[in-house]
Amino acid sequence: MIPVLFQIGSFKLYSFGVMMVVAFFAGIHIAKLRGRKFGLTFEQIGDLAFWTLIASVLGARIVFILIEWEYYSKKPNEIFSLQFQGLTSFGGLIFGIIASTIWARRNRFDLMALLDVMSPAFLVGHAIGRIGCLLNGCCYGHVCPPGSTFGVLAHGAGDDKLHIPAQAYDSAMNLAALGLLLVLEKRFKYTGQAAGVVLILHGIARFIYEFWRAGSSSTYWGSLPITEAQAMAFVISLAGVGLYLYAAARGKKRTQKLEQEPPVAVEGGTV
Repeated sequence: MIPVLFQIGSFKLYSFGVMMVVAFFAGIHIAKLRGRKFGLTFEQIGDLAFWTLIASVLGARIVFILIEWEYYSKKPNEIFSLQFQGLTSFGGLIFGIIASTIWARRNRFDLMALLDVMSPAFLVGHAIGRIGCLLNGCCYGHVCPPGSTFGVLAHGAGDDKLHIPAQAYDSAMNLAALGLLLVLEKRFKYTGQAAGVVLILHGIARFIYEFWRAGSSSTYWGSLPITEAQAMAFVISLAGVGLYLYAAARGKKRTQKLEQEPPVAVEGGTV
């Protein structure tokens, strides 16, 4: 656990913020490599990544505040904190997809194919981001069983006990999902199927991850034996199934080029 990498005077360089930056650039590099196969230029990927990043960070913050509204309603001065604190990956994912949808419509690109390009980058970015959680000491797992030596200190737990490194497990599961996707992707026939599988696998990984966090750094959903995040993870996986089936029903064949949609003809010109 290294929440602060170094400090110069009053300036602190937080490990979580650094890993978020690394995650962004790693994700954009992967997206550029994949986008080139589909006809997307580096400039287009960079433009998409810029707006997606802004939307994802904003969404991650908004959803976190809504989830923790009982706390923030009492401390409204903390709502507009500019630090990399108080974010949720679900909000980032949802708002990122919304931003990608808007970008695709404005630039007349097939959204399904665009999501296929970006989804592996999301898995890598998420995996790196979880390492940031590990270094920061947040999103930690349960206290390790007595006598266990395989664990990490959790800054957010406020104790000196060893906790299960759940963050590292989540990173490993998302990287495993990436490997499985790259194997399965060769068999997909239609655009959008890869993105659907990513949502399914990411949701499953998050559902499993929560078992290590439940009751410690994650909250149970009322009296139910599952956490709020597990309920959301189930919805994400279900959305992935729906996207996969929709892609197959739409029947748009996968191609090696992500072509722009033709302009729509209207009286007096085109749009």
